[in-house]
Amino acid sequence: MARSLNTSTNSSSRRVRRAAPLIVAVCALAGCSTIGGGDVASLYAITKSIWSDGGRVTLEQAAAVPYASMGVRLGDSPEAMIILAGDAGGQRLWTSAAGVAIMTNDGRIVRTSGFEHNLGGYESRVGAPGENGVQVVRWQADFTDLNLYSVLITCRDRPVGDETIVILGKSIRTRHVVESCASDASRLDWSFENTYWTDPVSGLVWRSIQHVHPQLDAIETEILRPPA
Repeated sequence: MARSLNTSTNSSSRRVRRAAPLIVAVCALAGCSTIGGGDVASLYAITKSIWSDGGRVTLEQAAAVPYASMGVRLGDSPEAMIILAGDAGGQRLWTSAAGVAIMTNDGRIVRTSGFEHNLGGYESRVGAPGENGVQVVRWQADFTDLNLYSVLITCRDRPVGDETIVILGKSIRTRHVVESCASDASRLDWSFENTYWTDPVSGLVWRSIQHVHPQLDAIETEILRPPA
């Protein structure tokens, strides 16, 4: 059974201490702006009690937070809300009171903190679309807890078609894309599929199911309040 987002370490205070350096360091390096000029402590205070009751974050809970926000669930755990702490041209940092921090780049998770197992680093090379719209993405990942660095992972994006999804009761037209991935078997024998539902015009990833570590359940994300 999957671990809940808020049970990935022994205490909430420990998770907060682990996540805060990531938030500060990444924003300093990326030059991202934080919401409303607030500090990390205020971000944690806002999301302190935003946890779903066994399911998904409700419309009322999402509406109570006046910032860009994203729902996150690990495996079959309840969904939690994380809010946008920094934005630097598509590279976004999301965080919550549970000490979980996720960095995304155009919707793809590229770094995590606060989970039992974390993605420590990510670098990608995207090729041109090929036959039937299939696009090859090669990326290198760091798994520090496994003492593995620059592990080559090759993914092939395959468009499935247009699909309407529902988030907080609102129907959203999206483009459904499936990404089949396999790692360098000589260093890490790992294969998986990621799924994305993207806006056909802006490219915003409204919903996704992504694998970021071979020993962690898939992370599902959905945009509750999109960035301005």
